[in-house]
Amino acid sequence: MININSIERVKAALKFKNPDRVPVMKFFGKSDVFMMARIPSTQWQPGHHESENGLFPHVGHELIIKSGLWKWDMPDWAKDNPKYKRNKWLKIERKEIDEWGNIWKRAGIDTMGHPGEPRLLDYTDMDEYLSYYTPIYDDESSYSFYLDLKNRLGQKKYRMANLELGPSQMAGQMRGFDTYLIDHYRRKTDLKQLLKYITDQYIKFEKSYVNYGLEPHGFLLYDDLGTQKGPFWSPKVFKEFYEPVYKKLIDTAHDLGCDFMLHCCGKIDPLIPVFIEWGLDALELDSPRMTGYNDLAKFRGKIAFFACLDIQRIYPYASPEDCEREVWHMMRNLGTPNGGFGAYFYPQEDHIRVSSENIEAFERGLEKYGTYANIPNHWWTHPIEEV
Repeated sequence: MININSIERVKAALKFKNPDRVPVMKFFGKSDVFMMARIPSTQWQPGHHESENGLFPHVGHELIIKSGLWKWDMPDWAKDNPKYKRNKWLKIERKEIDEWGNIWKRAGIDTMGHPGEPRLLDYTDMDEYLSYYTPIYDDESSYSFYLDLKNRLGQKKYRMANLELGPSQMAGQMRGFDTYLIDHYRRKTDLKQLLKYITDQYIKFEKSYVNYGLEPHGFLLYDDLGTQKGPFWSPKVFKEFYEPVYKKLIDTAHDLGCDFMLHCCGKIDPLIPVFIEWGLDALELDSPRMTGYNDLAKFRGKIAFFACLDIQRIYPYASPEDCEREVWHMMRNLGTPNGGFGAYFYPQEDHIRVSSENIEAFERGLEKYGTYANIPNHWWTHPIEEV
């Protein structure tokens, strides 16, 4: 295939229809994918209710606040404190609250932070809790910034709509992770009701991207579903609880004419057959070696993979030569002669201390191994090392 554009290249990779080269997904810089996101509704103004005293807004990336894309109407307890003026509070240790009512602990540095204490402690309070803590996904103004960017910069690229953190992580943060896992056995009905509510809101989220003119080609959801050693659940339990969640989100995307990609950390290969059954178009893996190439290679050609050089073992620590060579391993184990592999550049290189030399080596590896016309046929049948 020759003379194809970025949109065609990504679609060809996802559908195994012979892309010319490996498509690249970057948040910044030269990319085949144009990432789109939603800005929180201006109607959401945390910290004013008595139960939110001392809690700052959690908007995901601090740049949203620093750039003025979303402005916090500070409550009196914050407004009257000089050390919080002019966004100085972004540099201190603090607790934040997001639109779902989840608490986050921040260390005063530019990272997402990590979840704090749960707030939905009793399912008898669920209706009241959700009536207050539900993101306003259908606020048109939340999409206006990226609509303008899309019109100026995204017309010739594959437009990927960010669905943020997924239903499993949302429910786990509301309930507290240990309690949430126990709920799958002791509070089945209540948990399924919570997951259904969250899923319905995400469907509204998907439709809003389309309704407000952003014209997405695909959706990307972030939901971590396993530990370093395996999934949080057996495939049987996972299917019982999450088929009504993920299959509904995937089907909605397909009904809207879009693809659906899931970012997932953890060794999740036992769940991949279930996702294939549900029609998931692609998995995005930051650490493919966490699952292991031997356990992923069996799904080559059945589902597409976007992946970064393993951010735990390779990207921050290996030599540039090994980083370049790692692209060969990803191509050979995750891709096919007809496509199925895309390169994902982890956006927070500074958080994991990746050198510019290794980033450049990733790019060189794609130039060396990522053009299909340059790959001899025997390359794809060359034995894969067991270790």
